Amino acid sequence: MTLSFVRLRTLAALALLLMGMVLTGCSDKSTDAQPKTITDIVLENPDFSILKAAVAHAGVGDALKGTNLTLFAPNDAAFQASNLTAAALTALPKDSVRNILLYHVLYTKTLVADVPTGSNPVSTANNQATAYLIKTPTDLFINNARVTLADQPVANGVIHTINRVLTPSRGSLLNLAQRDPALSFLLLAATRAAAANPALISALTTTPVTVFAPTNSAFIAAGYTSPASLNQASVQTLTALLSYHILPGVIFSTQLAAGPVTTLSQASNNRLTVGLTASGITVKGNQNPTAANLLAPPDVDIPITNGVVHKIDQLLRP
Repeated sequence: MTLSFVRLRTLAALALLLMGMVLTGCSDKSTDAQPKTITDIVLENPDFSILKAAVAHAGVGDALKGTNLTLFAPNDAAFQASNLTAAALTALPKDSVRNILLYHVLYTKTLVADVPTGSNPVSTANNQATAYLIKTPTDLFINNARVTLADQPVANGVIHTINRVLTPSRGSLLNLAQRDPALSFLLLAATRAAAANPALISALTTTPVTVFAPTNSAFIAAGYTSPASLNQASVQTLTALLSYHILPGVIFSTQLAAGPVTTLSQASNNRLTVGLTASGITVKGNQNPTAANLLAPPDVDIPITNGVVHKIDQLLRP
C-alpha cells in the first residue's frame, strides 16, 4: 500500500509538472503571437533605421501607437535617394521633422483595395494637410512615391513601404513663389494677372491643378528681361500666358503620360504636348520650336495646397 501511495504521488507530481510545461508553452506562444504596432515595426525593422532615428528625434512614437492608422513608411533607400541621412534629419528642428513624418500618416486604416482607381485626395496627420493617393492598374502611389511593399498588417493599422520621402506642402503657388527667388518673375506675372481675374485666383489657390512653373531664366529667354517688362505687358496677355501653364487636376511626374494634355487656357488650341525621353520629361507649347524640360528633383513634384508644381526651363507658347 505504501509503495502504491508513493507511486500515485509521483504520478500526480509528474502530471502537474507536465501540465505546467504545457501551460507555459501556451503562454509563450500567446506572447510571441501578440501583433506588433507600427512603432514596434519601425523600431525593429533594419530597413527603417533612418525612419527610426527620425521618429525618435521628433518624438512621434506615441502618435504611431493610435488605432486604425496607415503609415507610408520610407525605407532607408528612400531617405538616401533624397540625400537624407539620420544625422541630417536629427540636425533639423524637431517640429520640422515631426511635420514631415506626420505627413506620411493617415488617421484611417487604408488598404490598397480601399483606394479607388485614379487620384484621391486624403487628409494626413500633419494638420490635415492634403496628400494624393493615386491608384493605377499596376501600382499605388502617394504623391510621387510608389508603394513597394503594401498591406503590411500591424496591431493598430497597416504599413505601406514607399520609395520616396514625402514633402508636405507649404501653401499655394503664390506662397511657393514668394519663398523661391528663381520664381520671382512668375510671382510678379501671377500677382498682376490674378488681381483682375477671379478665376485665375481660384486656380492658383483652391482648384486642384498642376502648374508648369517657368523659372526666371525661362522668362528672360522669352523676352521678359526684367520685372519692368512684365509690368508693361497687359493683364490679358499675362492671364493667357499663365493659364496655358496650368492643367486641371493634380498630376505628379510619375503619372505624366506622353501625348496632348488640356490646359486652363481659353484659347481654341489650348493643349500642350508631354514627352517622355531617356533623359527626362518634356512639355511643348504649340508655338515652341523645342520642348521645355522639367527640371530635376527637387524642382519637380513640389506639393502646394491645391496641387503640384513642376519647374520648367522655357516659357510655353500657345
